[in-house]
Amino acid sequence: MTVDIIPPASQRRWWKESTVYQIYPASFNDHADSGHGTLPGIIERVPYLQELGVDIIWLSPIYESPQADMGYDISDYQKIDPRYGTLEDWDNLRDACHERGMKLVMDLVVNHSSNEHAWFKESRSSKTNPKRDWYYWRKGSINEKGERVPPNNWEAMWGGSTWEYDEESDEYYLHLFAKQQPDLNWLNPEVREAVYKMMRWWLDRGADGFRMDVINFIDKAPGFPDAPTTNPYTVYQPFGPLSVGRPGVHTHLKEMHEKVLKDYDCFCVGECPGGDDPEAFAQYSKPENNELQMVFNFHHLGFDRARTSTIGRGWNPDWKLSDFKQVVNTWHVDLPKEGGWMSNYVDNHDQPRLLSRIGSDHPDHRARSAQAVAVFHTTLTGTIFVFQGQENGQINMPHSWGEEEYKDIESVEIFEGERERLKREGATQAEIDERIKWVLGNLRETARDNGRTPMQWDSSEHAGFSKGQPWMRVHDDYKQWNVKSQENDKQSVWSFWQAMLALRKKHLAIIYGKFIPLDESSEENYTYIREDEDTGEKLLVVLNLARGPDRTGLPIKVDLASMGVDTSNAQLIIANDGAEVGSGISGPLDLDNWGARVYLLQQGRAVLN
Repeated sequence: MTVDIIPPASQRRWWKESTVYQIYPASFNDHADSGHGTLPGIIERVPYLQELGVDIIWLSPIYESPQADMGYDISDYQKIDPRYGTLEDWDNLRDACHERGMKLVMDLVVNHSSNEHAWFKESRSSKTNPKRDWYYWRKGSINEKGERVPPNNWEAMWGGSTWEYDEESDEYYLHLFAKQQPDLNWLNPEVREAVYKMMRWWLDRGADGFRMDVINFIDKAPGFPDAPTTNPYTVYQPFGPLSVGRPGVHTHLKEMHEKVLKDYDCFCVGECPGGDDPEAFAQYSKPENNELQMVFNFHHLGFDRARTSTIGRGWNPDWKLSDFKQVVNTWHVDLPKEGGWMSNYVDNHDQPRLLSRIGSDHPDHRARSAQAVAVFHTTLTGTIFVFQGQENGQINMPHSWGEEEYKDIESVEIFEGERERLKREGATQAEIDERIKWVLGNLRETARDNGRTPMQWDSSEHAGFSKGQPWMRVHDDYKQWNVKSQENDKQSVWSFWQAMLALRKKHLAIIYGKFIPLDESSEENYTYIREDEDTGEKLLVVLNLARGPDRTGLPIKVDLASMGVDTSNAQLIIANDGAEVGSGISGPLDLDNWGARVYLLQQGRAVLN
């Protein structure tokens, strides 16, 4: 009789062992000719996702929206935007997932709504309207120059004040993001109950949970005090802990659990920007706290960012692998120690492609470096989140593309903000042009647009994404890099991703085990052990992430003995460099450019539950 080598039943949860696949609906698949992704288009691809190894589909917002921020400005939480389809289409997608044993997760955007939402329209209509206090309204002041001044100096996420003046009522409303995204007042119990009612409506309809947008922004500092000056180049200052990760967030999430989530076997992950440490982040996902299953942190994705004097999407080309490893290692060691559960992602709709950041876009090295990134991503701790296009090696937008190809509100605001600032300062047109060229160079590496180019399905016109003109330009390389050209190629990036997702489910030490980093100061290799102390299973991951000229990579030698690793029983279980599966380790490993290997160091034993 074969006994599965598994951790104790008390540890296991379906959402821990699942592969979550994030779909950015506008760019995934258009079933017709609108040039914009649709729900029927997603339904067409559900069998594809099942074949890849996906368990949970997470949809970025598809609700009714004016689309000021690609649907993160919601005007009706219980309607589907016509661009995507209808509620009946959503029901059909739900059924297509559930029939295959897959789950469907919605995006929950409730720190703010659209200014076109009926709630805000009522709130704005009169100071005496019952919904006036559903949003934050405050009086401004007049300074010594006779100028109207907002209630405080907080800087919105994409520049300018967080306060927008409303002439009719002579008051300002708060918006931490764009002015079209007014913040909901979570101190008002009527607001919270309206949100909970909406959540129950979706869960009762068959949704399997939520990804919660900037959920740790929902509690604001009493009195809205000024933020300290951390950037002397701007009038407005980052609000930071005055509206990020405050104690009231946990109070609200506990109430949400009690009033909604505890009644459903659902999956909830919160997006939590901010600089807090693993101990603080663990509080969201500790089971005894009754809040969420996990949250996204952002610490590991700032490794190649440079905060400039005026733009928040600056790029640092001189980043070090050791710095990147230090952040990743800290979180994958410390958060589990604190009782939290990791959400494991490297790409999403707000990030450039990690393949273009730590891998190589070079045609001769792209496939292998994409496979190395796949090994890295899939062998990290916690639940895994794959973003559309990772599985077929999609990369950042081409450097040859001009400013006009950048569609994201943040990118547009950066370009416009820099032009306005330079004009105020009296810059010449030549100086403005030179600065915009510099801005474009930074955004080519860091912009959110990089992850939003349409999915590349095949080599037909528009990469098989749509029969119409796509809302956003398809990457120039789609004829060579697409799903169809890779699905039946056993050596492709796609096939390698499929194998890694299956491997993850077979070797549960990757999911439940300790993360033990090795050779942390190396600028060439990334090496670590995954060990399940309950079953004894132990795996070794060795990655060559050495960067050569033009990001082509370099061959390296890795001396595992010097790291104190016992490799006497090592057996190779997967590699991207042609090494023979089942082979062992004798002496230092020679890894070619972007080589990646996973070895089984110790077999697990059965655990009686």
